[in-house]
Amino acid sequence: MYFDNEQQINIQNNELECELEEDMAFFGYSTYETDFFETKDYEKLLLEFAKNKLLRQHNFNLKPKTIKQIRKQANNFIKVKTEGIDRNVLFLDDDDRVIYNFIAKHGDIDESKYDKLIKFILKNASKKDITLVPIKWVTDDQTNGYSMIKNSIIDDIEFLEKHPIISCGIVLANQNDDLGSAVLVHEMTHSLIDRHKGIIENRLHNEILSIYMELLSANELDKSGKLLNYALLDRLQSLKSNILSLNLNSFNGYKDIENQTYTDSALYAFNLFENYITASDKSRKSITKEINKTLSGDRLLEETLEKLDITEEEGSHIIRGYVKKLMK
Repeated sequence: MYFDNEQQINIQNNELECELEEDMAFFGYSTYETDFFETKDYEKLLLEFAKNKLLRQHNFNLKPKTIKQIRKQANNFIKVKTEGIDRNVLFLDDDDRVIYNFIAKHGDIDESKYDKLIKFILKNASKKDITLVPIKWVTDDQTNGYSMIKNSIIDDIEFLEKHPIISCGIVLANQNDDLGSAVLVHEMTHSLIDRHKGIIENRLHNEILSIYMELLSANELDKSGKLLNYALLDRLQSLKSNILSLNLNSFNGYKDIENQTYTDSALYAFNLFENYITASDKSRKSITKEINKTLSGDRLLEETLEKLDITEEEGSHIIRGYVKKLMK
């Protein structure tokens, strides 16, 4: 019997390319490339994770918190770190009532009505402070969190390039302790970034500020450093999974943008976080000011990273150090 899965691999990769093209258009990315995965520094990082034998820990047995406490902690952190900038995001409920109402008023949707549909969507969206965006709290078989975005019912690339990015709320699964506040901060940061279409040039960078803010909030919620260590360990465990999965998929010929994204973003985020926590109070204020230029839509993320001298190489060195320290 003859087996050859090359055709299936090509089909899956082509499907991913189509999805990626739509994703790039919707969020305004212009590239999804990096050379870092071909470097010796990345190879050393891969080997560091590959030889690590620590089993994944899913539950850190932290004391449960009410959803009111979790949200209050996250909101207070966001308010302090984004002081002086607009925190409003466009918001619509997570259903298709706006489409129903458009069709009732203007008839079935075709290409000639694309611009009118976008104006209709914007007219029906409301501005909402990120600290007031509704959260859906769910139980699941694992911890998770994500920022919900109003999806387009049309996959035309030109339409997607014009479609506004609108929040539909945040979902948190099994986030019932202090780490839940850090995860909530992560998702709130996504919403603040996403409202500025095209503020991130490289698709592989879309997790950088969210991971950074997640770690920073854990650091500031508990001055003892214990919560930060849990947050770091949780992030390192996820990164290990990302990197090993990426390596396996690459070996088998599959394109893997998601694991590339979480890996590349983590490299920058750890460098940014380490620079912040080791800086003076004056320098910390300066770092926050620079980051807020991107959160407020005034400067590309990549320009902010360059301004702060944040690199994948330095991030890989920092992560290797944390692996040796926390993943014993």
